[in-house]
Amino acid sequence: MDNWLFLTEQEILKEIGKRLKKIRLQHNLTQKEMSEEVGLSVSTISLIESGKSTTVESLIRILVRLNRIKDFESVFRVGENLELKLKFEKAKL
Repeated sequence: MDNWLFLTEQEILKEIGKRLKKIRLQHNLTQKEMSEEVGLSVSTISLIESGKSTTVESLIRILVRLNRIKDFESVFRVGENLELKLKFEKAKL
């Protein structure tokens, strides 16, 4: 689905979950491996991938691990000196 304008919030959450799962699998990660790397429970990863609501923080952790944070950044057109990005970059070290 390319046009989210006509989707319900629940349909958007399901689409986000489906896409995150696809990207995780492209990285050859299990839900357990992903959960360990981002500091979330396996059940949280599973819920997100099945279209359940999540926190922005959880979404950011996953996007950073999957090297897709630029996608999120482009939505808000924020600058490169974003403090939050630096915080997560330091956390990865």
